[in-house]
Amino acid sequence: MGFNVTIANTGATIDCSSGQTVLQAAVGAGVDYPYACATGNCANCISELRAGEVSMLPYSDNALTAGQLADGKILACRARPLSDVEVVWLGRGRK
Repeated sequence: MGFNVTIANTGATIDCSSGQTVLQAAVGAGVDYPYACATGNCANCISELRAGEVSMLPYSDNALTAGQLADGKILACRARPLSDVEVVWLGRGRK
């Protein structure tokens, strides 16, 4: 079972398969989502979760603090949707 991920920066809505992270789904769909390490250590993919729920895979507290998480921030590389979600990336991109 999968969910829809809407990326507010581009307006794209993409499919995210069960077990995929937001970042994996976005890159697989050709979205130029900002990231570097893809392991939860750099915070380049930090995003705001505007709607829906995600589960977070393990990540570094240096990349995302408990306060940021409580404020609705996520790391796209560590976030697996539990419902349809809407996100907006806060990073600058890889260009």
